[in-house]
Amino acid sequence: MEHKNFLFFDCECANCFDGIGKICSLGYVLTDDELNVIESEDVVMNPETEFDWYLFSPKNKCQLAYSKDYFRSKPNFDAFYKKLKPLFSNGNTYVAGFAVANDVGFVNSACERYNRDYINFRAFDVQNLLDKTFNAKKKLFEWAEFLECDMSALASHKSVDDAMATMLVFKKVCEKENKSAEQLMKDNKGFFVTTEQVALAAEERKYKKEMTAKIKEFYNRRSPNPLRHLYDGQKFELNKKVFSDLERALNIAKRIYEGGGVIYERLKGKGNIVFLDEEIAPEKMASIEAKGYKIIYASEIEKIVK
Repeated sequence: MEHKNFLFFDCECANCFDGIGKICSLGYVLTDDELNVIESEDVVMNPETEFDWYLFSPKNKCQLAYSKDYFRSKPNFDAFYKKLKPLFSNGNTYVAGFAVANDVGFVNSACERYNRDYINFRAFDVQNLLDKTFNAKKKLFEWAEFLECDMSALASHKSVDDAMATMLVFKKVCEKENKSAEQLMKDNKGFFVTTEQVALAAEERKYKKEMTAKIKEFYNRRSPNPLRHLYDGQKFELNKKVFSDLERALNIAKRIYEGGGVIYERLKGKGNIVFLDEEIAPEKMASIEAKGYKIIYASEIEKIVK
């Protein structure tokens, strides 16, 4: 029987501005198949960016484990790439974390920042396992307390300690279910995420953010030279379901603008609310119209000749 290793990891970031996490520490705990610790390390690195002011604010109860100067005295992610890659992708190791899709995304972003190939691996989300097992939601250290793990030597938001806490709570579930670590993961294979899945999700978020920004460029603006005078001075609001098709929503926004209308994020007073071509319940329609709003369907706007 081939024995597997288990790698529990956690990342801390200097900031997540623009939706991109810049890693300043990656902590890991490597165990054997019985979850005995083989080695652990807090890989501290220079994020080569500014730190979010809140991380070191007295108001923040969970501050980073090291000072800004200590982080900046270390090499950057690129210097650790060759060390980290085989840890995650050697083919004989199960990788896990708590809310692990975030951490996989941070590793992806670091690879992109330093023009490195992605480290291709799949990771098991211990948070989802705990939520399912106990039908509850808690933070990592709350789970550790709930499961009576010995946390006396561990500090929250120190990457290696968060990785250790993740291993300890996972071990408790193994004991509760009377299953090996490998069997527990196999029985919950839906809780794995891959590098590729996380990268695709990030691309989708980026696309949605960019498209939504383009749509909102039309907000609170009236064309000085409308191509048509269909909506001169009329006010509009886009129902949130319109945003389920962002290309369509952008087209609708353009046509309203070109017709002399003005789109607002939220209407105040009378105006038009744009809905997709769906049946609206009579009571909902009556409620909307009672407030002085007129319902207009997306197809009515789209049928106008460009």
